[in-house]
Amino acid sequence: MSKTLTTDLTPQIENRAGLALYALIKASSKYAYQGRYTGKPVAMRVTELEPGEYAFHLENGNRYRREDLTFYVQGLDGQLVKLR
Repeated sequence: MSKTLTTDLTPQIENRAGLALYALIKASSKYAYQGRYTGKPVAMRVTELEPGEYAFHLENGNRYRREDLTFYVQGLDGQLVKLR
């Protein structure tokens, strides 16, 4: 069973399937502080992918490694569903 996570973020860009990719910075990452606002983790939209170790650009303007992130897809209903 997939977990859902609610967010106040509204995707600015959606792909043609109507899905948006989001990521949470894992608490175990040395970058975890960059993904917390008002003490709670915040899901941020993945804005760009590029080759290399720090391939995932998030909407906070920073780049991250895959192992630092947990990924979610936002469907048309606005709910975030964790990817496995």
